[in-house]
Amino acid sequence: MQILTGNAVSPGIVLAPIWFWRPVQVDVTPHPVADPAQELTRLENACHAALSQLQMLEDKVRAEKGDAIAQLFSAHQFMLEDDDFQQEIRDAIVQQRVNAVWAVRRAGDQFAAQMAAMEDAYFQARAADVRDVAGRLIALLCNHCTTPPPLPAGKAILFAEEILPSDTVQLDKQYIAAIVTRQGSALSHSAILARAMGIPAIMGLDVADLPAAWEGLDAIIDGEAGHIYLTPDSETQQRYHMNAL
Repeated sequence: MQILTGNAVSPGIVLAPIWFWRPVQVDVTPHPVADPAQELTRLENACHAALSQLQMLEDKVRAEKGDAIAQLFSAHQFMLEDDDFQQEIRDAIVQQRVNAVWAVRRAGDQFAAQMAAMEDAYFQARAADVRDVAGRLIALLCNHCTTPPPLPAGKAILFAEEILPSDTVQLDKQYIAAIVTRQGSALSHSAILARAMGIPAIMGLDVADLPAAWEGLDAIIDGEAGHIYLTPDSETQQRYHMNAL
């Protein structure tokens, strides 16, 4: 048995096999463009589509979880329309004559890094929201489907480097028993959503990486203490009064 620790961000105790969350990565590379005006038009269309998606998501969450949780996606709309963020993207397209996808990726990385470097933990947690918003724009510019990866065959514990708010809100509790991520904190919007959805979660896992060999192993997640027990022995299972799902 191996014991891991992280930040307890959403209470609950679960025993289930580990399943790795592997979202499809969009390949973004810079290339020169002959007509920046055309890229600006593509950007504008993608922004309109992203705002529409976020408004639909906000309305869905408001109907299911209430106004307070829905405001998380209202905040994403404000981030998308932020003057500095938009100007950074447009300047790259016009002045450097690069493609819109690369301009969005660079601006997203830059603004996320600025957030992560702040001393205030609240603003540090907003870095994930910037990555979420930029990722949505990139997916639209690339005509890439933003639906989450296929769910596990049975109920499982989701392990990931990071899970973004837009992905968290779409998780199906029928399949996802708990969430464990290497990045994140109790102040992240994904943590807030996990609590609202009643999904036990541990974030900021104290490990250098997530070994592929862990996938499929049974684990106990103690979302109240921030402890994870890989291949828990019978004594630990009895202590938690747990039976495998």
